[in-house]
Amino acid sequence: MRFRTRGRFNVKRWSRALSDRVRGTPFERAVAVAKRQGRHDFVFGWNRGLGDIALGLVPLFARIRASDPGSRIVVFTRADLADAFRLTAADAVHVVARAARGPAINVPAAAVAAGIALPPSATVFADPDPTRWLDGRRRAFPPALRWDPAWNARADRLVPPAPGLIDIGAHVSSETAQHYGYVKDWPAPRWRELIARYPAERGVRWLLLGNEASPAFAQPNVVDLRGRTGFLDVLALVRARCRVLVAPDSGVLTTAFYLAQDFPLEIVSLWSDPRQGILKQGCASPNSRLVHTPLVGRGDDVRNLTCDEVERALAAALDRCAPSAYAVRADAVAP
Repeated sequence: MRFRTRGRFNVKRWSRALSDRVRGTPFERAVAVAKRQGRHDFVFGWNRGLGDIALGLVPLFARIRASDPGSRIVVFTRADLADAFRLTAADAVHVVARAARGPAINVPAAAVAAGIALPPSATVFADPDPTRWLDGRRRAFPPALRWDPAWNARADRLVPPAPGLIDIGAHVSSETAQHYGYVKDWPAPRWRELIARYPAERGVRWLLLGNEASPAFAQPNVVDLRGRTGFLDVLALVRARCRVLVAPDSGVLTTAFYLAQDFPLEIVSLWSDPRQGILKQGCASPNSRLVHTPLVGRGDDVRNLTCDEVERALAAALDRCAPSAYAVRADAVAP
């Protein structure tokens, strides 16, 4: 645990951490009080990242259920996150109109605007702090996300099966990099080079995943699905089509990693900061057939990952899918 800020000992943070260890976190104390008083309703506001739903809220929901199996969990969130909560233990999810990522949601006001009466005894977490509340406790309740097999049909509507080809999902942009103080995305020219090294003749088809259909990837064995898919569509493609997923640290990566389904999936993840995301969480995937290969750029900069390095990891993943068919090119092997 770090207690220094710019070289100075952070007394406030140290004191808060000590208090959390001795007295329990504010979350733990609130759950304990609710149990003593026989209160079963828990309400969360959430207006932050997609990946933190699995990394932060799902363990908190599990902690509540462990304390009170009869609890009811309600979430108020913005529209683009609503589908993600369908994979969680939330009993009800309400979309807050015009909410944009950033400020905490005013839960009472959002409930009134939606015509929803919150139980007077509800325990409300308007601005949850999973980073603090799960510090040192991340492995106590490992993330696991439910998946409805009926959702697999979404992949059929988007991309028909291609017998004889292995589909590689490529999430070429984290799409939320502006919210972080460091580079999260591998450069587009490297992606294009990697895709070019695996044309259709090598038995693969690339599926580009994401919300924003830029920059362009005009390559013959690429099916660009960016901008044409919702959240559940992307996961359906990963679940029902992709044998391999190549992705930066992102909500898509995190959600795919924590799907509680057994299906064959190779993940090659690309990182600047290994102290974040699923690497920080330190919990294994609930998918026993998932194989994860994380690649961290030198100097904690994903841009320092070479195409050769990513190709070697991809080749090994493909070789596990179809042995001996996807050897690394001789000129891509580092001396």
